[in-house]
Amino acid sequence: MYKYLAVVSIIFAVIFTGCQMETPVDTSTNFEEQTEATVLIEDFSYKPASITVKIGTTVTWVQKDSVRHTVTSNDGIFDSGLISKEFSWNYTFNEVGVFDYYCIPHPYMKGTVEVVE
Repeated sequence: MYKYLAVVSIIFAVIFTGCQMETPVDTSTNFEEQTEATVLIEDFSYKPASITVKIGTTVTWVQKDSVRHTVTSNDGIFDSGLISKEFSWNYTFNEVGVFDYYCIPHPYMKGTVEVVE
């Protein structure tokens, strides 16, 4: 009986210890020093869909889908044109603001870049 309780206690401890493990945080890029950011285009979405960057940051969209997509701002400030798989397009944000964008052939694909000082 005591062996059974000991085994159950060990299993219980392993399960709950494993669930509480911390995930390392990538601190290699300091937000204050950020000059580049990347957004993936995959699974018919922008990943991440919303990002915040410092003024002067160049954002690069990397196209991973088998169909072509665009990165087109809602207000006409930028438009990538159609981007094929494994190609990328970038834009440098030199003004503070919120820039919403979408994909022309797939208008349900939406993203936002917030630019701060």
